[in-house]
Amino acid sequence: MKDIEKILIENKNDINKIQVPEELESRLYKALESSSSPKVKKRNWKPIVAAACILFLLIGYNFNALAYYGKKLLGYDQVMNGTLRQLNELGKGQPIGKSYTFKNGLSVILDGIMVDENQFLAFYTVKDPKGNVDHILGPRMIIKGFFKEYYPKSGQGEMNDEKTEINWIHSFEKPSAFEKTLRLELVLFDKNSSEKGEISFKVDPSKAMGHTLKQSINKTIKAGDTKIHLESIVASPTKTVLYGSIQNIIELGKEQILGERLRPKNIDIKLIANDQEIDHQGGGISTDMKGIRFHSEYDALPEDLESIKLNIVSFSVDRDVNKKVDIDKESNNQEIQALGQNIQINEISQSEGNTYVTITTRDDIILTKVGLIVDGERVALEETINSDIEKLKDGSIMHTRTLRFPQIGDNYKLSVEKMTYTEPYNKTIDIPID
Repeated sequence: MKDIEKILIENKNDINKIQVPEELESRLYKALESSSSPKVKKRNWKPIVAAACILFLLIGYNFNALAYYGKKLLGYDQVMNGTLRQLNELGKGQPIGKSYTFKNGLSVILDGIMVDENQFLAFYTVKDPKGNVDHILGPRMIIKGFFKEYYPKSGQGEMNDEKTEINWIHSFEKPSAFEKTLRLELVLFDKNSSEKGEISFKVDPSKAMGHTLKQSINKTIKAGDTKIHLESIVASPTKTVLYGSIQNIIELGKEQILGERLRPKNIDIKLIANDQEIDHQGGGISTDMKGIRFHSEYDALPEDLESIKLNIVSFSVDRDVNKKVDIDKESNNQEIQALGQNIQINEISQSEGNTYVTITTRDDIILTKVGLIVDGERVALEETINSDIEKLKDGSIMHTRTLRFPQIGDNYKLSVEKMTYTEPYNKTIDIPID
């Protein structure tokens, strides 16, 4: 019996390798049109039995792989972006077709995966026959390998109208090339309890897509009191990632000691390929033992790549300022500077035990921590009122608002302790592609 099963498995593998010619349908159709009516004769059961055996093999061994049709993943068109749809059409993925069902009936089917230099993509479906898939928390998931664990970075999904299933695409860190078998570990939370599940699968290295461009940049761009170091760019079939840093660990430690800490908010960098902007897909900023580092993610580069440019637009930061400036309560339209940024003191007034300081700055400047020193005593900001936005003829946007401090006196100092602002860069660099 084992020998028969072995033969069936071998035949099944041979069948899977068969590729149906694209013109087969038209040939069969023409052949049927031109053929005469068959003569009535005794039925030959051998072809029927053979066909039944083949059908048994296909269904028995490939039932969970039906999400793939001709190497194309089905059911994910609305979740994929244009790049992933194109890769899917080309069959650039590995079918898995394995599932796990929790005690409450919820099931997770890992339909397939895509792997390249930048990421590991898991295509999976969450099904709930009760129609409450939108109310279920999770399942939470990580991928475990022999060498390490790989956590999800981002994901998107689409639910059907019946609310019985969601098709998900989740991005994970690319596994080590030495990982042969991975486990998708699932944790489902249900009220006060949780349940663990697992889907084990093998990674086919022949299906990995590698990278299309890996280029060192190693350039530092400066503007005002800030700088950005561009390290490298890695392009793969699924996306393009730019890597860089803002401070190394020595610079980070120095600013901590001096009380001049820099907290990055946003880095606006546009990727231009063949004179066309590539869609920005996200990114992140992190602080670790290497310092402050960032990465920006974009769509895949065009196949007929001729040129790449980076347009560094701006850098938004929150910084320690710790600057105290004398202000005259009898004078209007005083101007002060903090970290090279202008702050206009329009008016200072007193009323019912409160001091009101009206200021105007660019709309990107926020005094995240500010106080008023009244006769030598620091008074905390109570509230900001009367906010007004004005767009100037040159396109710049100015923000006027009034700061209320619950104390009055004769001598004032404005204490700017922390400030958020955007430093414009507007610099472009070329990246070699040879």
